[in-house]
Amino acid sequence: MMTIIAERINMTRKSIREKAWARDAEFIRNEVRQQEARGATHIDVNAGADPAKELEDMRWLAEIVSGATEMPLSFDSAQTQVLEAGLQVCNRPGTIINSTTAETARLADTLPLVKKYNTGIIALTMNDAGMPETLAGRQAIVDELCARMTAEGIALDRLYIDPLVRPISTNPEQARMTIEGVRYIKAKYPDAHTMVGLSNVSYGLPNRIHVNRAFFVLLVEAGLDGAIIDPTAEGMMGIMAATRAITGLDEYCMEYITAARDGKQ
Repeated sequence: MMTIIAERINMTRKSIREKAWARDAEFIRNEVRQQEARGATHIDVNAGADPAKELEDMRWLAEIVSGATEMPLSFDSAQTQVLEAGLQVCNRPGTIINSTTAETARLADTLPLVKKYNTGIIALTMNDAGMPETLAGRQAIVDELCARMTAEGIALDRLYIDPLVRPISTNPEQARMTIEGVRYIKAKYPDAHTMVGLSNVSYGLPNRIHVNRAFFVLLVEAGLDGAIIDPTAEGMMGIMAATRAITGLDEYCMEYITAARDGKQ
């Protein structure tokens, strides 16, 4: 099964920010319900519209979102205290922290939370030297992350490695490196998961949904088992289910059939 982190409860989006600041709880609940109905496995919660208000907004959002669903949440912030505020409100089995990197300071901040709350963790393949431009650079950071998690006593099945999706509008080769990064992770560290912020690939392009869907197909075929997406986007969940069925990842097409029956395509 794929881990689908639904991305719409994000206060950097104007529509969400305005409703959250107005404390329109029913609007937020409806957003949660729509994403769950379309097949999300987790709801991402990002309160990062205003750093000065992020802590307060996270507490409110976490209360409203957790009350609208029984699914685990994914708490999304660069601030450790904001992540912990969300975890204190709701920490269900399957909860994921979004995210860390291999940067020394980020790991030092986030790994204690992973251990304290027994969560999953998304880790981007970036380190103190910045974003790698090559596949080899990504692979080296993957190795570094897996070694660090093992040394910290964190099982690799709690790790969701993001091999960095970057816009093809500025460097088309980056998409291929992301795909090959997924292959590397799944081959060398089968217990670890893969995770991508899919829509980054189409930044700056028209009709972005076409690029996002095509990239999703290639990533799923490569072994991707997690994505941060909008599950309500036209055709996104259907193309994921179809790709898993065609590539033999969905035994006897049962996931595809169930999703179709339940209206999640």
